Amino acid sequence: MCDLLAAVISILLYIFEGYCIQYLFCAFAKPRISNIKQSEYAVGIVWVIIRLISFLFPSDGTFTALKLLIYTFILLLFCLLWYRGNVLMKVFLVVQFMALRELAFFTAYSFTHIYDFIIDILSDFAYKEIISADVYLILIKVMIFLSLITVQIIQSGILLFALKKIVRYYRCQNTHSLNKEVLFYLLPSVAGLLIAVLIRIIIITVENGSQILLYNKYPSLYFIVPVTALVLLISTIFSFKLYQDMTELQMKQADKVILENQIIQMQNSMTEMEHLYDGIRSVKHDMKNNMEVLQNLLKRKYLSDGSEDNEIKHYFDGMYTSVEQLDNRIHTGSAVSDAVINSKFRYAEKEITNIMLNADDFVMPDNINIQAYDIGIILNNGLDNAIEACKKMHIEYPASKTFISVRSFCKRNMFFIEVENSFDGFLKIDKDSGYPVSTKEESKSHGIGLRNIKNCAKKYAGDIDCIVEDKKFILSVMLKG
Repeated sequence: MCDLLAAVISILLYIFEGYCIQYLFCAFAKPRISNIKQSEYAVGIVWVIIRLISFLFPSDGTFTALKLLIYTFILLLFCLLWYRGNVLMKVFLVVQFMALRELAFFTAYSFTHIYDFIIDILSDFAYKEIISADVYLILIKVMIFLSLITVQIIQSGILLFALKKIVRYYRCQNTHSLNKEVLFYLLPSVAGLLIAVLIRIIIITVENGSQILLYNKYPSLYFIVPVTALVLLISTIFSFKLYQDMTELQMKQADKVILENQIIQMQNSMTEMEHLYDGIRSVKHDMKNNMEVLQNLLKRKYLSDGSEDNEIKHYFDGMYTSVEQLDNRIHTGSAVSDAVINSKFRYAEKEITNIMLNADDFVMPDNINIQAYDIGIILNNGLDNAIEACKKMHIEYPASKTFISVRSFCKRNMFFIEVENSFDGFLKIDKDSGYPVSTKEESKSHGIGLRNIKNCAKKYAGDIDCIVEDKKFILSVMLKG
């Protein structure tokens, strides 16, 4: 009965390990046959089959190590054929799983020493006839069964914990140096797997023609082996996390450099734009006055002569209309805000048919101490995201109404900018930042706009908030003026 239960427990362990490897691969790789939903379970099924077949072979130390390498190779071959993506990444996933599994096993195996100690006590009781031989045999089988369950439960818990940590820490993937990145991940895993193979080979030795478990010959191994395995397991996880943190830091530094360059460029552009805007207004005002004078002089001439030249009249009317068009339709009190909003609105009208645009409630008060280029960054990025959402909605639902509204208001000593827009109702939230994820195809562009806005808000002891109301999205930026 105990043998049957032990076999059932082992099969359950194989199924659990199949789930673990499927969980790992789902986080890192995609099957080549992606249109079949069950395709992601294939690697787990293959692992269970491999483990069940391994029952047919004997299990001395050397052969167990050979089996470990054989079904590592079979699993690797399957994953290379079944999954898409970088070859080294697939090698890493297989080796990582095998290494963590073996290290988890050797960490857990030393708990059998507790049951060995109990068995020694039971043997002593049987020798002294405190318990009968039949009871002794039953208790021995129970202890062996409990030992198996204990090892497998602890091994399963450690394996799942380690894999969850690996998946959780996987945030950044540097596509420009992917091979170097995977090699950095791979080396600790290879070291762990090779040490596990070495232990498998030497753990059973032969003395006087009989096999001896080194644990029994050197009881200190019950402490040394699990500590070594646990240190290697933690090192594998830590090295993975370390490289992820380094990659994330590099990405943040790159984003910071890009943002600083954008700010410098925008600051220069804003200064030039303000001078240009003032110049245009001055020229426009003078041109309108000069053209009015010329029109009046021409009218007097033609009236006094009793003649009329329609061609000259139409020419001056056309010039007057052209000059009028130089005037922006948005007047916020800031040359930068006028230029940005007018530019974005013109682009939105060109890209999205019948879009409703409104900035009547956006005003920049004179007493607000916020630099022009920061306002430019907030409006540029906020309106870019709004236009992107409206374009997506217009493509998916051409008959739907799209709109963008920009407004501002003061509350106590805080200045608020709000960009409200329609969207299709589907919003993906980034688990780390808590903000919506961009739908842009370029993965590097995801979230940069909102991060730029948030950085500007922080300069003025403020913050941003994203509000969703049915199919309306509101970006609210709070600044201390």
